Amino acid sequence: MRIHRRHIAPVALVMTFIATMLVGCHRKPLYLAQRGNMSLGTAAIELDLDMLWGTSWKEQLQYPWDDAIHGKLGYSEPGNVRTIIYRLEDGVRQSVPVDMHFNYHQKDKRVNLATNETYDLVIHSDGEHAGVTSVIMQDYSNGYGYETNIAVTNGGKKAVRSASRNDYEYNQPDQIFGTLVSDRYVSDNPDDYVMVVDEDGNVSWVDTIHATLEPYTLIYLYQIIITNNRDMNDVPIIDRADKVTITGMASSVDLNTRRTGTTLAAVSTEYGDVKERIADFPVILPDGTPQIADIMAARIQTWGLPGIVPVVEVTRGGVEELDSTYLLIYPTLGNGLSIDPLQRNVTDQMKERPGGGVITIVIDATKEIPDSLIYLPESDGGFDATVNDWENKIEADITI
Repeated sequence: MRIHRRHIAPVALVMTFIATMLVGCHRKPLYLAQRGNMSLGTAAIELDLDMLWGTSWKEQLQYPWDDAIHGKLGYSEPGNVRTIIYRLEDGVRQSVPVDMHFNYHQKDKRVNLATNETYDLVIHSDGEHAGVTSVIMQDYSNGYGYETNIAVTNGGKKAVRSASRNDYEYNQPDQIFGTLVSDRYVSDNPDDYVMVVDEDGNVSWVDTIHATLEPYTLIYLYQIIITNNRDMNDVPIIDRADKVTITGMASSVDLNTRRTGTTLAAVSTEYGDVKERIADFPVILPDGTPQIADIMAARIQTWGLPGIVPVVEVTRGGVEELDSTYLLIYPTLGNGLSIDPLQRNVTDQMKERPGGGVITIVIDATKEIPDSLIYLPESDGGFDATVNDWENKIEADITI
């Protein structure tokens, strides 16, 4: 599957250097000031899921997802953006002259940088939930030079047992977009810039960097088809799923290389966030058979599969090697009983969708749920007996 860059609106990083000697004169100066203003201008992002999910996902999606009811299925525009600028010396990041946050729609976003220097710019959107996703600047062991920027998700305290292993459970990461602009030299030569005159006649020399904010967070939509979901009293065997967990995912991503971490994580929906079961819905089973069944859905944000650059794997058409990934579904039955999670091996489907996408699971309720759990023993919860029912009486003296 090819990635179409036209699906993402470019983000322009405008480096503006004010020539202080040019107040009323529009002649090009011999050189720019030793320090100048960098203006960061951004354009709105409209990310089509086709870029990462492929063009066939709409045909694969059978659950009648409605953004107004179920929340946004795809990506949302970010709120705040963070820009970390590193000064380079011999290719090594030596200092952080700028680490700033600004509103995504803010027009005038300026920082002050020295000319005749080379910089790395790491730009990423802030997470929408405080304390959920953290971006860590990791430095070299000698404490001199910043090597990586790692986005991690909080969690890792509770183990989730799948059929293959234990993975520690992490929160869903916030939606993060970003880019790396590396080895950018800031010149003091006006020939490298374009002169811009504002409405007040002020002159600026502008160098524009065209970059792209791409998602680090990947979205998977798990649709759960439940066949034969009625007991002999026409009561749903599976009423709902309180939670869905996917195992074998990455727990972090490197913002510089876009490579996901190798520490495995289990990522879950919020409790109660699995979308409602729709009964008697026309579906197409994976083997192509049309059927009337029940269907549920769960949307999970992740960093993606471990140890890969997802965008690269999308262009290759999938991942060749992958440790097993399981989907765990925590159901509540129609009789109100919550039971242990149902597990499905979804490794093959996940390998085919390294950029996220629609994963389909089929559950035959009559085969998965034993009758002993469906038909519970009837009990009124009390002891029903009266003294009048005792016709024979035994009388005896009681010695105290």
